[in-house]
Amino acid sequence: MQNTETDEIKQIDITPDKSLMPKIGQAGYSVSQAISELVDNSIDARFDDAVLNVNILLNKDFIEVNDDGMGMDENNAAKSLKLAHSEKKNKLGEFGLGLKTSCQSLGKRFVIDTTQRKNDKRFVLEFDEDDWLKRGDWNKHPMRIQKTSPNETGTKITVDKLKIKYYPNLVTNVKEDLALRFGPYISSGEIILKVNNSLCLPVEQELTEDGKSEFSFKLSSGGVIKGWIGLMKSGYSGNKGFYGFNTYRHNRLITQHDKIGFSPHPDARRIAGEIFVEGIPVTHNKREWIKESGEYFEFETKMREQVKPFLAKARKYDTVSKISPALEEKMSVQEDIIARAIKNTPELKSYATPLSQSGKNKKIDTEIEKRERQEVSVIQEVKEPETERERNPKKTHNKKKYELTINGKKFRYTHKFVDLEDKSIVKQVSLSDEKGIEIFTNVIFPAFSATKDSIFYATINIAEGIAEIMVKERGEDKSRIFVLRDMILRRTGEIMRAFDEEEKIQKDMEELNKKLAAVRAKRDE
Repeated sequence: MQNTETDEIKQIDITPDKSLMPKIGQAGYSVSQAISELVDNSIDARFDDAVLNVNILLNKDFIEVNDDGMGMDENNAAKSLKLAHSEKKNKLGEFGLGLKTSCQSLGKRFVIDTTQRKNDKRFVLEFDEDDWLKRGDWNKHPMRIQKTSPNETGTKITVDKLKIKYYPNLVTNVKEDLALRFGPYISSGEIILKVNNSLCLPVEQELTEDGKSEFSFKLSSGGVIKGWIGLMKSGYSGNKGFYGFNTYRHNRLITQHDKIGFSPHPDARRIAGEIFVEGIPVTHNKREWIKESGEYFEFETKMREQVKPFLAKARKYDTVSKISPALEEKMSVQEDIIARAIKNTPELKSYATPLSQSGKNKKIDTEIEKRERQEVSVIQEVKEPETERERNPKKTHNKKKYELTINGKKFRYTHKFVDLEDKSIVKQVSLSDEKGIEIFTNVIFPAFSATKDSIFYATINIAEGIAEIMVKERGEDKSRIFVLRDMILRRTGEIMRAFDEEEKIQKDMEELNKKLAAVRAKRDE
C-alpha cells in the first residue's frame, strides 16, 4: 500500500509483552536439547590454546552448567538476556536465543554468573519468571557486579524452580545424548564434558569388516559436505528407525538417524554414518535443517548418489547374515517335519506310483498299482554310510537327507537359502538326474528380508516346489499345484503344533523334576 499526502502517520510502541519471555521456553526442547544450547555457548567461548572443561550438575532441585571458558565482559553480560542479540558469526550460538529459550524450558528461574581472566569483576544476572511477570521491565533489569580473583574465568548457568520431570534414568539419558551431540569435540580432545562428575564418552558404531567409506563434495553455493558411510554389524528393526546418518553443523549434532539420500526401508536398516555439513541453513533451535532451501535440495540429491551402492551392500549383507548356523539348524528340524507331513498326507501317496501304461492288461496293471501303492512311500529318509566325523557325538541336529518317489521315479530332495542374483524371483525349483529336486529360497527377494519368520517362509517355498514337480511329472493341470501345496502346509502346521506341545510338556517335566530334586535334597540335609 502506498502512502499519500493525506495519510496520518502515528508512531506506535511495539515493545513485546512481558509474557514473551516465558513463552519462548515453550519450544518443545527435551532436557538434553535444552542443556545442549548452554554447552553450545560454552564451546563458542573456549580458548584456542586450551581444552575446555564443561561440568553439568543435574538433580531434582537444580541444573547447573559450568565452564572454564573466556566468560563475558560487562558489555556482553549486560546483553546476555536481550532476545536475539548475538555478535557471533558462524558459531553455535549465532541466533542469540539459545540461553533464554533453554533456561526457560528447564525452569522458572535462572542465574548467569560470568567473569573473565585478568578482570577482578564478575557479573551476575538473575531472571525469575514470576517476578518478571509482576515487576519486569525491558529497559531496566538489575545486574550485580561483584569483586573476584583476576585468575578466575568462565561462566556458570544455574536453573532452578524446575519445570521438567525428574526420573531415575534422566542423568544417564542426558549423559549419553550429550556424548552423541558433542562427540566430534570430545573425540578431538577439544572439550571434556561431564555430567554429575561422570565423563561423556562417545560410542563408536560397530561396523562390518568393510568399515567406513569417506566422502566429500561441494555445493554450488560453496558449502562443504563431508562424512562417512558404513554398514552396521547388527541391523535395527526397520520400524524403529535407529539407522541412518547423524548430521553435524560446526561439529554439533543437528539430526539423528536421518534418512538423507534414501527412504526408510527394512533393506536399508544397516546404513549408518556421519555427515558434517556447512553452508545449509538450520532452524534457530538447531534441531532441523531448513529443507525448503535450495542448498538442502542439492545436498539431498548428491547424497542419493553416495548412498546408492551401500543400499545394495546392505541388502546383501543383511540376507547373508540372516542365514546363520542357528537358522540352518532350525531349518533342518523343519525339513524333518515337512517330510513327516508329506508321508502322512494320504492324498499324496498316489503320486509315488506310475500311472497305468496299457489298456490291454488293465486288470494286471491295476493289481500291480495296488501292490506298489502299499509298498512305495512318497518320501523316505536316505540312509548313507557314516563317516568317521559323523560317528563322533554331536550336539547339533544331524541334517537328514530325503528321497521323493514321484510317478515311480526316485529323486533326492534338498532345500537351500541362495542369492539368485535377481530380486524379482521368489524361489527356484530345479530337477535333474544328477542332483534330483533342488528348491532354492531367494534371499534377495524383498519379502525375505522383511519377514520375521524365515522358517515358515521357506516352508511355503518347499511345499510349493514339491507340488510343482508332482504335478509336472503327472502331467496334471497347474492349478493342482496350489491344492497339493496347501495339503502339505496344512499337515505341516498340525505337526508343528503337536511338536510345540510336546516340547512344552517336556520342559514342564524337566522343571518339575528340578523342583522335586531340590525338595529331596533339602529333606535329606
